[in-house]
Amino acid sequence: MYRLETAEAAAVLALSVATTAWLLDGVRRGLGLSLWDGPTLTWMVAHREPGATTVLTAVSAFGTGVVYWTLALLAVVLFAVRRRWIEALLLTFALVSADTISRVMKQAVNRARPPAALVLGPVGTNMSFPSGHTIGAAAFALALAYLWWRAQRGLLRAWLGLGIALAVTAAMAISRLYLADHWLTDVLASIVLAFGVMSGVVLLDILLQRRSRHGEGLAGSPLPAGDLSPVPFTGRSGVRPAGHEPRDAR
Repeated sequence: MYRLETAEAAAVLALSVATTAWLLDGVRRGLGLSLWDGPTLTWMVAHREPGATTVLTAVSAFGTGVVYWTLALLAVVLFAVRRRWIEALLLTFALVSADTISRVMKQAVNRARPPAALVLGPVGTNMSFPSGHTIGAAAFALALAYLWWRAQRGLLRAWLGLGIALAVTAAMAISRLYLADHWLTDVLASIVLAFGVMSGVVLLDILLQRRSRHGEGLAGSPLPAGDLSPVPFTGRSGVRPAGHEPRDAR
């Protein structure tokens, strides 16, 4: 079971890296999906409406630093208060990994954002590739969906959690395009990278589970529930001391 899950998570991670590399190569060479960056931005700007602007501005606000990290910290604290230390660790790993990848890649790629004249709201001062809002929202939503499924595994939970996480991700990605804060390939790369982050979360979870099981094996099997007393010494005669007869003999 662990080998299959490890292989699947590693495959997703490799696919995430390869797809991001392909998108980045297209951005640098002006090929592939980057050819749709300009037309997508033009279409979004041409179809702005007051109602959509209000909704998508609010959606984008959830990805800003103060709001996003407040929600993230609250989620981690809730897990910690309930003594769900593994869940708190996995969620923290997802959030910090996504933020670190975004910051490092922005500096490495150094891609300019769309023209400031088209932007609705504050103009971003950092680089464009990838979208920090999108990768953050995607990693957050996917991590929560995974932890929800992990608590009680089932096909329905898996698909429902994934569907909600993808809806949250799509809403954030569309808001960043609509507000002209990012190019199409910026948000696509962010989504792909978020799945890479989630594969890392799964691999870390598998590692922790293996260490936990290995630790139990070294310490010996636990006693059955309800029988926490040590097995009494019988002596050479094999006779049990008084008061220590077997349970079915009482």
